[in-house]
Amino acid sequence: MSFDSSTGDPSMYIRICVALFIAFASGSVKAEDNSKEDPVVLLAYSVDDFPIWRTGQDGKVAFDATILTSLIRSCCSEESWRHESARILPIKQDDGSAIVVAQTMSNHKRIQSALQQISAFAYDDVDKRLRKNLRDSVALNKRVLLVEASPNSQLTQLIFGASTAQEDIERLEIVNSYVVHCIGDSQRNQFFRSGLHSEIERGYRLTVLEQDGSIRETLTDDELVERGTVNAKVVQQLLSANELSVPDAIQALEDAKQVTTQEGKNILVQMSGPDCGPCIRLSRYLADHHELFSREYVHLHLDSRSPRRGELIEELDVKFKGVPWMVIVSGEGEIIATSDADSGNIGFPTGEKSQAHFRAMLERSSQLSPEELDLLITDLNSVV
Repeated sequence: MSFDSSTGDPSMYIRICVALFIAFASGSVKAEDNSKEDPVVLLAYSVDDFPIWRTGQDGKVAFDATILTSLIRSCCSEESWRHESARILPIKQDDGSAIVVAQTMSNHKRIQSALQQISAFAYDDVDKRLRKNLRDSVALNKRVLLVEASPNSQLTQLIFGASTAQEDIERLEIVNSYVVHCIGDSQRNQFFRSGLHSEIERGYRLTVLEQDGSIRETLTDDELVERGTVNAKVVQQLLSANELSVPDAIQALEDAKQVTTQEGKNILVQMSGPDCGPCIRLSRYLADHHELFSREYVHLHLDSRSPRRGELIEELDVKFKGVPWMVIVSGEGEIIATSDADSGNIGFPTGEKSQAHFRAMLERSSQLSPEELDLLITDLNSVV
């Protein structure tokens, strides 16, 4: 959803910062405020999947972030925008669009929550979105959580956290273990026609899906609501009982080393974050090309849910900044290559220099042919 100088494509980040510097050359914008309790920090939100385009009178499609900008402003109090460092700036680049925001960390949490809600309710084609989310559930080692509720309902706010300046509802952290698929009131008839449920639920409904799309468990309004209020404990119990297990990082690396010794492969370790857009894109990319990558590597996907991930990082004796981050390790534990280029972590390789570095990583650690490498690099540009 957002990125800093080490997440995503560094070249885009540099161009955004240059644009921000030029736009606010008066010197009032700071990367960080002096307040230690709630500092003002600069974050760039990737918004390519959001409604940021309009058709002009000439029929041409133009970049227009007015609606999203207004939404972001509404997430924070008017007083917070009067701070000398608080700013908001939409940026359109050839390789992606972003909205750069300078706000306090507490307000960034509200902004992230609001954007996550928009993303979850964004698509009109319910079936297409469900197929996409089921695909992501496999790539991310998660299950799909179907949320049937309106965008501003109690249940939605519990799932995503509060999205307004007046409310402070804490998001259930276990939601990070699921790919959330929201179905608003206007989409229920279309969703019912998909045949997943035998009847339309007029109140709330939560459904956990297996990765193949079959229903694992469902709770309806009668079970979720007590005296007019959503019971957070019931929701927590549902999610805890159906959470997919995540392998221990140290044990997973040891198991991977045994496979590499037997099959002559190397280990591709991918460090991710649960709500990191570039991390999800990288997982989709690796899943789409599973046949080629599994021939050359044992893929190890680790995120904040992975037990002892910090110990594994210490064992590898590496330091990295930002996610996604990759390291390729031999069966003996020797580091062959990382995603750290001269300019920093390449994240998901979108720019020419980032893709050249990624190709060099693969050339150094695999038997992929030049034609296969060409295909893998070309397909980086088509991942959505």
